[in-house]
Amino acid sequence: MSLSELRFPDSFLWGSATAAIQIEGAAALDGKGASVWDVFCREHPDRIFERATPEVACDHYHRYLEDVESIKNLGHNAYRCSISWPRLLPDGRGRVNTQGLDFYDRLFDALIARGIFPLVTLYHWDLPEALGSWESPEVVDAFLEYAALCYERFGDRVFAWCTLNEPGWTTLNGYVTGLHPPAKHNLKAAVLSSHHLMLAHHGACSLAPTDAQVGLALNVSPIYSASDRAEDVAAAHRADGVLNRWFFDAAATGRYPEDVVKLYDRLGYLPEGHDRLCDTARLDFLGVNYYYPHYAVAATSTSDFHLNTSGEKSEPCRFSLADCFAFAQNPRGRYTDWNWEIDPETLGKLLVDLSQRYPDLPLYVTENGLGAPDELVDGEVDDQARIGFVREHLVAIYKAIGAGADVRGYFMWSLMDNFSWINGYKKRYGFLYVDRDSLDRTPKKSAFWFRDIAMSNTLRC
Repeated sequence: MSLSELRFPDSFLWGSATAAIQIEGAAALDGKGASVWDVFCREHPDRIFERATPEVACDHYHRYLEDVESIKNLGHNAYRCSISWPRLLPDGRGRVNTQGLDFYDRLFDALIARGIFPLVTLYHWDLPEALGSWESPEVVDAFLEYAALCYERFGDRVFAWCTLNEPGWTTLNGYVTGLHPPAKHNLKAAVLSSHHLMLAHHGACSLAPTDAQVGLALNVSPIYSASDRAEDVAAAHRADGVLNRWFFDAAATGRYPEDVVKLYDRLGYLPEGHDRLCDTARLDFLGVNYYYPHYAVAATSTSDFHLNTSGEKSEPCRFSLADCFAFAQNPRGRYTDWNWEIDPETLGKLLVDLSQRYPDLPLYVTENGLGAPDELVDGEVDDQARIGFVREHLVAIYKAIGAGADVRGYFMWSLMDNFSWINGYKKRYGFLYVDRDSLDRTPKKSAFWFRDIAMSNTLRC
């Protein structure tokens, strides 16, 4: 094999990822209950780019067979998807919607029949509206009821489960920036909600079948100090504790990091029972969602948040948390149209660091991808930027494996262009281009390029 051919481990999983609310549509059909995102989009259309909603999304609910066939034809041997909690339990708990159960039976049967390994996320942000918010400890009990239902019904076909997707990101944007439901600016509620999410994770892990693999997917933005100044170095450490280690340590060890506990205690945010999170943490794997790093500086006395939703590079992203930390742009960085830095080397360093910090813990890259304003021209989408982005990150993963990181799979975000939260439908991530009028799918050039890698288990550089 030449030096330009990088062969991955024989059992490596190649696939793409989706979330139920972002692709399924059928938002109020066949007994499905409303999620907090359904209500948020209906009540605050001005907060979503071009007033988009997930009501129809990609109509995967009706087109799932076509989509599963595409997964097979694109050479993937695995698929990460999520189950819609309110589709199974319209009220969050209690009454079961059998039509929802039947839909996922059909989906998982179709995947298994085509030799595609399903990695299934229980919670990808679509909290049933009837439950209110994660501030309530009753939501933890409801989640465990939902998890038990899923394990019992689908456990014979689903062998790997993510309990939660990105509890840090949903907490941050739900309670700090206020960009996602419940759209609050309340740091104490943010910490309480994050604690309840981690209680839900550990409870669901303890309920999972012993012969299943169970983990969670954490969004990780490694944080560098923007300078050598002591105040910036300290700010970077605080930011890493708040955004990363609070969740990593809680999941892997059942304990929150002591420095963040002290910080929240000093600020008056520490939730009751934080020291009784979990005595025996079960974590069979860790899912890593990686898009970009951060550079931290010492914060001012004010908080400021802004996320680029236009795809115009002139629109900056801003984030500062009063008296804790702020983020600055890397002047040497490469950036996407949405001002997210492109830094594949950091992914490789992260995977090696995680393997050293948590030995014997298998890793999957459960999300990584490029959002771009793709266009269909003469029946093709020539997304060379995405090909370059994924290639660079795969090289970084390959090097990390060579350095000892136990990375067992890669799932690009996403299978298809979908509802991208407050970015609406302009920010396209998919291997499949989705026409917003007809909802027809067209494989992009990246889909065929990735197919060759997946089918040969080899990246040719």
